[in-house]
Amino acid sequence: MSLTKKQQKLVDELQREFVLSNKYEYTFGKDVCGKSIDILLPRLHANRIRKKLPRRWKGYRLLVMFKDIEKKDPEE
Repeated sequence: MSLTKKQQKLVDELQREFVLSNKYEYTFGKDVCGKSIDILLPRLHANRIRKKLPRRWKGYRLLVMFKDIEKKDPEE
């Protein structure tokens, strides 16, 4: 899913303000609790980034989610 120009501008600003990598995946969501920016990043970075970011930023909830880096199967 691609971001709109407004969303991309917010992501750029978020990356500059909190020194975040552009390699992370950023998505925007909306639910009963309001608007959110979901940040998907490697598991090793998750704890550090969670401590660095506020829960809310410019009216958006910031949700940090991680993914495990797939390990190659030695039998393949």
